[in-house]
Amino acid sequence: MTEPRPAWLPAGTLRAQMQALAVLGLDMQQLSRAVGPIPDGADALVPQQAYLTMWREALALFGDEALPTALAMAIPFGAFGALDYLIGSAATIGGSIESAQLHFAMVSNDAWLDLHLLDDGTRAVQVRGLPDVPVVALEFTLACIFNRMQRVSGGEFRALRVGLPAARPAHDPVREKAYGTALAYGYPCVELAISPEVWTRACVTADPFLHNTLEQLARQMQLQGQADSALESALRMRLRGALAQGRADAQRMASLLGVSERTLQRRLTEIDRSFTQIVEDFRREESARLLSDRSLHLVEVASRLGYSEQTSFTRAFKRWHSTTPGHWRAARA
Repeated sequence: MTEPRPAWLPAGTLRAQMQALAVLGLDMQQLSRAVGPIPDGADALVPQQAYLTMWREALALFGDEALPTALAMAIPFGAFGALDYLIGSAATIGGSIESAQLHFAMVSNDAWLDLHLLDDGTRAVQVRGLPDVPVVALEFTLACIFNRMQRVSGGEFRALRVGLPAARPAHDPVREKAYGTALAYGYPCVELAISPEVWTRACVTADPFLHNTLEQLARQMQLQGQADSALESALRMRLRGALAQGRADAQRMASLLGVSERTLQRRLTEIDRSFTQIVEDFRREESARLLSDRSLHLVEVASRLGYSEQTSFTRAFKRWHSTTPGHWRAARA
């Protein structure tokens, strides 16, 4: 087994969040007492518990579950230093997103971005984290990305879909104003769907020389520890096509990744994951996206998820959501 991951996170991010919470009008004396001192320095770290404490106290003071989105929208461009300038200098929206993915691979031990190219050309940007990462942190990350895309596009960025695991509230003015698009509540993951036209749109802040310099530095600084999340991401990227073909067995997936089945299983065991778990999680999340497309019949959804019979898909879906695919779709019409 590998050593436990260190529960330490960048102090700069926490510092930027605390400054934005002040803009939202929260009682900063109470928050500062709860969180404790935040060290200075570009490479300074703070315990993960400091983040968890900040979220708990801030949510109580703000009184709205949409705090992660409100907080992200209050953080100005440049507050995240290298990340902002890396994504801000990219040539296109897609390049900015890919730069954000590179940055997370460089600095984060517990969260990462998955990018998926869907059948219709749509890009699905998913924010993922280890089991102990709270959903509020993932929503915050998504909102930060959305906010930065607004900045680099000159305010023209639009998402096709914003998926949040949160329950649908009676009123959600903060998120509705921030995203300006329909929100998919009760979604299995934190996701931003971007159309092909928007993905290739030029950034008004593009700076090829700066971007090339920062990108080279980022790649040189990538941490070896990210092999864990990179392995699961690489596996997920190949599952969509393999499941639709009915060929998503462990041996074939290992071959697609360029390793033996035994090596794949061993590396997954080292990060406390299994091939079966990853396939199950992927099917659960992918089913929500496919069911959101009402042009797809249930039998086609089942087929794309690798089920030979619709009844097998229905049993699995009821295990995940305690309801049938048809009822789930109808409830979100």
